[in-house]
This record gives sequence, C-alpha cells and structure tokens, in this order.
Amino acid sequence: MRFPFVPVLLLLASSSILPAQTNLSFELSRDTYMAFGVEAMAQGDFNGDGKPDMVFGGGSSFTVVTLRLGNGDGTFQPPITVGQADSSEVEDIAAADLNQDGKLDVIVLCIGGTFDVFLGNGDGSFQPAIAVATAGSPRAMAVGDFNGDQRPDLAIGDSQGSVEIFNNTDGKNFVLSNTVPIDPTRDILNVKAGDFDDDGVTNLAVLTSDSAYALWNDGAGNFRKSALSAYTNPAGLNVGDLNQDGMTDILVSYDCHPNPQYPGPKGPISTCEGVDVFYGQGQQKTFERHIITADTVGAARYLWAADVNGDGIGDLVTGTSDQNGSQTGLFIWLGHPDGSFDQAASRFIATSSGTGQLVVADFNRDGMIDFAQALPGDAQTQIYLNATNRAPCATSQINPTVTVCQPVDNTYLPAPAIRVTANAYDTNQVTAMQLYVNGDLVYSRPVSGFNRTFQLGEGSFNLVTKAWDYAGLNFRSVRHVTLYNGTPGSVCAAALGTAEICLPSGATSTSPVHIVGNGYTSYVPTAAQLYIDGNLVINNTSCNDYGACPGGSSLVDTYQGLSSGSHDLVFKLWDANGNIYSADKTVSVE
Repeated sequence: MRFPFVPVLLLLASSSILPAQTNLSFELSRDTYMAFGVEAMAQGDFNGDGKPDMVFGGGSSFTVVTLRLGNGDGTFQPPITVGQADSSEVEDIAAADLNQDGKLDVIVLCIGGTFDVFLGNGDGSFQPAIAVATAGSPRAMAVGDFNGDQRPDLAIGDSQGSVEIFNNTDGKNFVLSNTVPIDPTRDILNVKAGDFDDDGVTNLAVLTSDSAYALWNDGAGNFRKSALSAYTNPAGLNVGDLNQDGMTDILVSYDCHPNPQYPGPKGPISTCEGVDVFYGQGQQKTFERHIITADTVGAARYLWAADVNGDGIGDLVTGTSDQNGSQTGLFIWLGHPDGSFDQAASRFIATSSGTGQLVVADFNRDGMIDFAQALPGDAQTQIYLNATNRAPCATSQINPTVTVCQPVDNTYLPAPAIRVTANAYDTNQVTAMQLYVNGDLVYSRPVSGFNRTFQLGEGSFNLVTKAWDYAGLNFRSVRHVTLYNGTPGSVCAAALGTAEICLPSGATSTSPVHIVGNGYTSYVPTAAQLYIDGNLVINNTSCNDYGACPGGSSLVDTYQGLSSGSHDLVFKLWDANGNIYSADKTVSVE
C-alpha cells in the first residue's frame, strides 16, 4: 500500500519536494500517408520484427481497418488493409494475443452492435474477421483476463449503461458470461482494465456521462460496483501505475461546465478543467484521490500515465487542446518524488485543428516513450518522438515503493545487454532487492538500490524488481522491455524558443551528409526549413493534399549529397505567431 488508508481524500497536487529540472523536448512530424477519418488506433508488433507498428480503425467509410508497419525509426511503411469491420463505424480498437499462439491479433469494436476479431498470422497479415454480436450498442472496450483462465477476455461498455463481459474460450469463440449494470440512464463513455489492489485479479474502471466507477472482480468474472466520483462533464478515462507502487491507478479528466466550481473538503475549488487520479490502496479496495488542476488546458478525452523524462517517476500526459481550442498537442505534467505534479503543463503544440486518440510506444526504439496522435478529418497522423535528455534518477518518497529509472516501461533497447537502475524507499529498513527476468531470479543482494548491467540477448522480457524490508514486507515494480539487434536512431533536443542542428555532430563529414534540425515553439509550427549555402533545399510546410496547412512539423531529417569543401547549413523553424527560430552550422565535406 502506497498511501495511508483513506477511503476518499481530496488533495491538490502541489509539490513540496522540488524535482531536478527537466527540459522536455520532442521532434514533431506528420506521417507521410493520410489516415482519413481515423476513429481509433492501437500499437503492437504485428509482424514479429521487433518494431512497433500501428493499426487504425475508421477511414473514409468508417469501417476500414488499416495496418502501418513500423520501420523502427519513428517512420512507417505504406498502409495495408487488414479488413472491413462487420457493422457500421469503428468505435474502438485493441491488440492482444487472443488465441495464445504468440502472434498479436486485432479486436475492432463497432457501434452497430458487434466486435470483430482479426487473428494475426505473425507476418503482418490477418485471417478473415470473426464477428461477435453484442447485447447493446457498444461504446468502449477493455481487454483482460477476467475469469482466471489465462486467456484475454473482453469487457464492452454499451449505450444502455452496462458492461458486457465476454469470456474467450479459444481465441475464436466468445461467450457473453455476465452483464454488469452501471446506470441505465447513462451511456458508458469508456472502460479500462487493471489490477487496482495488487491481488492478481483484473478489475475494471468505468466512466459514464456523469460518474466514474471501479468494478471489483472476484476472480471468476463477477463484479461489484463502487462509485468513485460524480462529474458534471467527464471527458476521458485511462489506467496506469502512475505512482509506481505496483498497483494500477485510475485517471479521470473532466471539465465542470456549466458550474465553474468543484466540490472540495473545505468548500468549492474554483477550476473548470482538471484530472483526478485515484491511487489504489491495496487490499482495502479503496482509493486515494488527487486533483491535478489544469485551468488553461481543455478537458482531455485521451490521457496516459508514462515516464516521459526517464527519471523513474510517473508523469501525466494528455492529448488535448488549450482552453479556447485554438492549439492542439501534447500536454505533460511531470511527476515529482512526493507524488505531486507540475502545476503547469509543458506544451508541445502540433496543430490548430482538433485532436483524436493518443497512442504511446517507443516508435524509434531508443528507450524513451514516444506518442502518436490521430487528427480529425483529412489530417495526417501526428508523431511526437521524444528527444528529451534523460533526467537524473529519482527515488519516490512514497512508502513503500520501488523506483526503476532504467529501463522505461514498454520501450526497446539494443541487445544483448540491459542496464537496470532501481531504488527502494520504505519507512522500515530495506533489507534486500531482487530482479526477476521472465520469472527467473537473476539478482539478489542486501541493498536498497542497484545499478547493474545484465546480459539477456534478443527478445521480449518481463522485469520484476522486488524489495524487502525489515518487517518482511515485499513490494515491486514491473517493466516490459524488448531488446533488438540494431542501433537506435538519434534525436535532436531543442529548448523552448530555440532551434538546433544536431547532425552532423562535428565540423567534418563525408557525403551524403546526414542533417538533423529541430526546434521548439509554444505555437503551432508552420514550417521547418533547411538552407544549404543560401539555397532552400527542404521546406516542411506541414500542408496536406487539400491545401490546408494545420501545422505539425518541427523537424528536418535528411541526407544530402554535398561536394567536397565547406558548406553553410541553416535550419529555420517558423510558427503561427510569426516567430522564426534559427540555427546555423558550417561543415567541411571530405
């Protein structure tokens, strides 16, 4: 249990422990192929090449399922049609190994009353869709083992205010085993799966149009409803271990329109947008609630818990717009060791249009978390490659916890070795720390922290870092990481209001010259340009095929064949406010 037992406690997330300063940085770019009308997206390795791919649902007919195979450097191959959804309009999409053959499958939820299963062949191709009828009109979907048979099952939230539980019998057949009533007068907006009390049983979090709930699972697929909070205008829900205590937490975003006040323990709190974080309290099956205020940010439908700066502390990420809706992008609240968050979000503005679903993955396989965002209408998919310089390792001050700074969860690293950096915190004396890799004990010492390299080879690994204290209590942190044969691409960090040329790194180079420039502005970027010897050679204007230029690119990454001798390089970033940020460099080509 991470916090003292409190059934429901409202806390404003202000920081009393100042964290080390982290300058976040991202490379913003638009995917080169259109993703028109995307309603939902998910990521996974669908062809087994050790590179994260993306699957989309929607398209011009709102029922097309499309695969984009990743190149492992943050770019993607041309679209491949997986198939057509059985009924009208894709509402949600997920990836899981349903038939347990080691190959990822795709599940597509359709508002017309079905979910479709596309079993993967492991090479980027899929078998014909298996359509399963739902009892109500579906709105959201979660995947998890709800009956303890080790197979991924499905939970479907519907417009009748219920959650339908479908047991997976063999990867091809799904049986409606339970319907959990939530509120017959309200739509289910979202449903997510997680272990909120660390008992090994998968529970559910549910968001309706006016309330959030936890559904506690008895392990056999029977659920008990527990109300978390009522909301005037809830926007989004997700789950994740934000506070690194081994238990899944629940995140809810909201605005309070039309009532600009939020109830607090000592009276109304004046705020119109925010995020509630419900931290699981262990076997008591209760939560502690923190409020993260966000007055100048629009309520986010899509939000994530992720370690963005690599310090081992969970951060809060939303894909949303500012309060007046004029600028859309990533908004990041860095987490602090005491469990609080930055009061103001770091903003990475990509566009002046609206926002869509946000997907988290290490797209360029450099060990840091990246993001992809679906944009509405005819806009392309927005890619955010994390260029942040890794922050110093932090140690959570919440009792008890294991902080793992390296590796970051759900990332990729070059094989064969991996460095694990971990620290334990407990009010009782920490007596030992251990590391398990895919269930095997590989490290055990009487220490409270360690920083060691382990030879693992290629493949996917489940790392469990466990600590023990003087009272005999053990607590843990889990990381999933993939080691691959190769070298990650470089990224170019830029501070706010600057432009940088990161490659070539030295004063000399051979031809072709790899040139990488990046900039960071608080407004929509409208053009990223490269001049060589006074001539404009790259002009990334972020315009689409229809003549609109909604923004989205801060990056130039190109190879240029240059003659021997000295050449002047100038990178410029333009934004919608008329600002121009520039960097120059002279390189001698041998």
